[in-house]
Amino acid sequence: MNWLGRSARAALRYAMTGLTAAAAAAVLLTGPALAEPLPAPTDKGQSAPYYIVTDGYQGEPEYLYEIAERFLGTGDRAMEIFTLNKGRWQPGGLQVTKPEVLSPGWVLRLPADAKGKEIKVGVLPFYDAPGAVVPSAAAPTPAPEKPAVTSAAPAPQPAQQAAPTGEGTTWLVPVLLGVAGVLVVAGLVWLVLFLLKRRKARKPAPAALAVMGDSDAWAVDRAVRALATACAEQGRGVPDAIAVVLGPEIVTVRLSTPDEAAPAGWSVGDAGRTWSSTVAQVQRSVVDNSLPAPYPRLVPVGLTASGQVLLNLAQSGGVISLDGDADRAAELARAWSVRLLRSPWASGLQVIRVGFDHEPAERFAGVDAPAVTDVARIAEAAPGGVLFLATPPRGHDLVYVNVLLNEPRRLWSAVVVKADDAQWRITVDAKGAVQTGLLPERASLRV
Repeated sequence: MNWLGRSARAALRYAMTGLTAAAAAAVLLTGPALAEPLPAPTDKGQSAPYYIVTDGYQGEPEYLYEIAERFLGTGDRAMEIFTLNKGRWQPGGLQVTKPEVLSPGWVLRLPADAKGKEIKVGVLPFYDAPGAVVPSAAAPTPAPEKPAVTSAAPAPQPAQQAAPTGEGTTWLVPVLLGVAGVLVVAGLVWLVLFLLKRRKARKPAPAALAVMGDSDAWAVDRAVRALATACAEQGRGVPDAIAVVLGPEIVTVRLSTPDEAAPAGWSVGDAGRTWSSTVAQVQRSVVDNSLPAPYPRLVPVGLTASGQVLLNLAQSGGVISLDGDADRAAELARAWSVRLLRSPWASGLQVIRVGFDHEPAERFAGVDAPAVTDVARIAEAAPGGVLFLATPPRGHDLVYVNVLLNEPRRLWSAVVVKADDAQWRITVDAKGAVQTGLLPERASLRV
């Protein structure tokens, strides 16, 4: 609901608070509806490894997947822990009923092979169900005396009364209902006024960023494949490159490491830091399409005086952060994700976006997901790709991103909008000007 804005969300919070108060009043008035308790485990008095849930682990709330990962070596055994504890009564009169619900202080029995210094081994702490009768050694009850015979009429028995559901709290009902009414009305009035004001004062959306067109993309693909073919004919590998610049007449490859042994058809410049060829020469060159594309993770960053500039994300060695104007940064990430899937040099590349709203009009054919862990299996099965994140990753998402980027073959790149830590930082302002810090010129995206 971020589209509503801070004020509208505050109004909705007031309304929801009012509804919550009304619900609380209804519970006090009618009594709570109690769910049927689950059968409790029959392991009372048994000795087993167990763990007492804490407030958090490494700054994150504890949950079964993390506990299984820590003590059993894999989170896939989380349901095994849940099965051992399903229905177990816990302090405070609550039961283990759902695998995603845990509270600090709860006792969890663990499988016999669990290992960890926080694990306790012994008789399981046991908590009885609320209201359960605990057997105790009581004195024998004396036999009842025989009642004396009397001629008086028996006293009338009082009518049976229903147990009170909200004894001692009846006075709260009108108070809560009154507060609920005020909060609901105030929140809804505020929301209506805000939306009316927003409709009147809404600014036009900024013009969309325009990255490389299909004709330029095919020209770049032809150039890098011509380079790969020339290197193969010379019996050498294609050098690592930071960027490719497609000019009106010249194609330039900026190398990561200076190399003065350019193949036929390419000239050396800037002390071996660049290789160049004419567009006409590239068009005349024989291209071996059976060779893999040398730079599958090229993305366009805009125009300079030299031509259209593309960065090779594979050379970042870590996270690439898109900084500056937040809306433009997110828009550039979207544009890159779509461009990669339509670029001939990126054929077979897996493109995954996390945290972006899916917009059918942009024709994104990759994978959209709410969290990194939701696409972990897809990423592991892919030969490589680019991961786009709308916000900096946290918790398990951050751990998985680091694992993906540190894979020895470096098959993945991660582009994050306003990352906390990054190897490359690319800044884009509201007008579409892009500063990479990697090239001598500032690029400009068409708006």
